[in-house]
Amino acid sequence: MNNVKGVVNVKKWLLAIGFVFLAAIGLVACSGGSSAGGDNFKVGMAFTGSKTDGGWCQTAYEGLMKIKSQLGAEVIFNENTQPSDYEKILRDYAKEDCQVVIGHGYEFTDGAKIVAEEFPNVKFIVTSTDIGNGKNLGSIQNSYQSGFLQGIFAANMSDVGVVAGVGGQEIPPIKNDILGYDAGAKYAKADVQVLTAMTGSFDDANKLKEQSLSLINQGADIVMVDADHAGRGGYEAAKEKGHYAIGSIAPEYDAYKDSLIACANIDMATAILQTVELVKEGKFEGKNYLKGVEDGIVTFTYNPALEDKVKPVAKEAVEKAVKEIKDGKLDVMKYIKL
Repeated sequence: MNNVKGVVNVKKWLLAIGFVFLAAIGLVACSGGSSAGGDNFKVGMAFTGSKTDGGWCQTAYEGLMKIKSQLGAEVIFNENTQPSDYEKILRDYAKEDCQVVIGHGYEFTDGAKIVAEEFPNVKFIVTSTDIGNGKNLGSIQNSYQSGFLQGIFAANMSDVGVVAGVGGQEIPPIKNDILGYDAGAKYAKADVQVLTAMTGSFDDANKLKEQSLSLINQGADIVMVDADHAGRGGYEAAKEKGHYAIGSIAPEYDAYKDSLIACANIDMATAILQTVELVKEGKFEGKNYLKGVEDGIVTFTYNPALEDKVKPVAKEAVEKAVKEIKDGKLDVMKYIKL
């Protein structure tokens, strides 16, 4: 009888130990879910367009892949997010235990402000805006530098003193690029005429082509475009009229060897990676991270197939501006007319 009781007591003791062990595992798992530096580091990103758009969304997707390969994160993403779902997708990712949730584009600003309040332990990042709450909500912005360099180049390339700039949706980052373009052109040539327009779309390449043709017909002999996928319409318009186009964000030189002569590149992939890395290191401050020429995020490149068509004075002017920005001698903001 005593032996039976002993066996029962041993079983109870082992069972109790088992419960304690399982509870300990549960506590570790819970704490790991809120730790940015844990093995289960998870990042969610939402795009307004396609990850293969050749520009804005594609460079962000490339950043997400860098986060996966270099930071060892589990990543999830949503393409072609509709306006009615901006807030919802950010909330869904927070619920899915993402330590970092990224809304790629100014359009996610309002939704991120709301959802960040609901999930104080999750870090939210929005690109192309200047928001920050000092806690768990921050942003990445490129200011006016890319447009400024495009304007300097265009003014020095133009044979007639008339240049054009066409944007897509009329949202702050696109309007800022157009403002920078206007300022850069007039910084380079005080008497240059700058014609600008917005199409209201990042998808309608035909509409952007027609708008570009309209500005060319008004006298412009070079056109800058900043309209994501729709920007391809500007390259086609320039080709049709025997002129050159200047791209934004990411160059598609191989596809447009006859017309896309240069591009103001914005390495959002690296900018996003660097900001998420701050989260994992516990250094994220919930502020606006301004990334530009000084950080190597904004650069200016030329189409290898057309580089011999670039006027030396235009290349020299851009190189001079880049150096002066890096050296702190040129403050682009002083020339922006808001």
